[in-house]
Order: sequence, then structure tokens, then C-alpha cells
Amino acid sequence: MFEWLGNLMFPTETPNIAQSLITIMLAIGLGVFFGRVKVGKITFGVSAVMFTGLFLGHIGYRIDGSILDFIRDFGLILFVYGIGLQVGPSFFSSFKNEGLKFNLLAVSGVLLSGVIAFVLFKTTGLSIENLVGIMSGAVTNTPGLGAAKNTIEELRGAFPTKTFDDPAIGYAIAYPLGVFGIIAVIIVSKFLMKIDSTKEMQK
Repeated sequence: MFEWLGNLMFPTETPNIAQSLITIMLAIGLGVFFGRVKVGKITFGVSAVMFTGLFLGHIGYRIDGSILDFIRDFGLILFVYGIGLQVGPSFFSSFKNEGLKFNLLAVSGVLLSGVIAFVLFKTTGLSIENLVGIMSGAVTNTPGLGAAKNTIEELRGAFPTKTFDDPAIGYAIAYPLGVFGIIAVIIVSKFLMKIDSTKEMQK
């Protein structure tokens, strides 16, 4: 009687559109819920959606390929669009204060990440696709992963006989360390530099 419900809710190797949508809603819903749970004074926010997706994928949940492509591209568009709306009004005015310094630091960070990825490519034997995914995951740069996957899709069209690795694998492996590592560095830096958050907020 409830076989349809089991087929809808439980993982399967060949999901249909309905099962794929259920999986996406599970990942988002559970991720948002766990993202609001405090561990000490820390909450993981939307990063918890990524960890929930990793867990669901590990226990066997899958998404139909066409749905996955659409959700990935549409979600990335919404993400970048939302950031633009949030930052846009103060972007140019920020250059009058410390914005130029911050932008130069950001560009330096990206260039340094690229140099490190190139050195690892030359010394470790890992493919450049995996290293781009690792670099994007290590700095939690989801748009970087999207750009890498789009580039690989274009290259597949130009070189149909060549096999390319999926950068999403390296991204998924490095992303948790990128989140926890950044949080740990902030906590340790705050302790070593004796930073008082209340005084900083007052300033």
C-alpha cells in the first residue's frame, strides 16, 4: 500500500523527477535546520546544506542528471545575483574608505591560491581539474566550482575523446576543511591577538 511512499522517500540508483525533488528538499530543509543549531557559540549557517548533501549522497540518494544540471546552474545564478544585490549599493562607495585595500587583499589571495594549485599540479601528479575543485573547496568558492564545471563542459565538446575528472569531487573533499579551518583560524587568531569583539564593535 505504501510502496509508492517508500519509492519516493528512500534512496534509489535511478531516481525520477519526483524523487529528485524530494532529495533536493531534504538536503535544503535539513541543512537549513542543522545550520541554525548552535555548537558552543558557532552556527554553520547555509554551509550545513553542503554537509547534509554530502551525507545524503553517502547513504545512496541520487538526483536525475537533467534536474541536477538545472538546479546547479539556477542555484549558482541565484547565489551570485543575491550577493550582487546585497553588496552592490555599497560596492563603489567602499573604495573611498578601505575598499581598495580589501579588494587588493582579495585579489592577492586568489592569485596565491592559483599559484599553490599550479605548484601542486607540477609536483603531485593530480589532475588540474581535481586541483581546481580542491582550490575552490578550500576557500569555499562555489562560483569558482561552477565556472570550472562550465569550462570542462565546453572542453568536452571541443575534445570528445578526452576524459576529464570532475572538480566537484575535489571541491566536496576540501570544502569541510575550508569551513572548519577558517573558523578555527579565526578563533585562534582572536585568542592569540587578544581581540575583544565588544570593543571592536564599539569602534
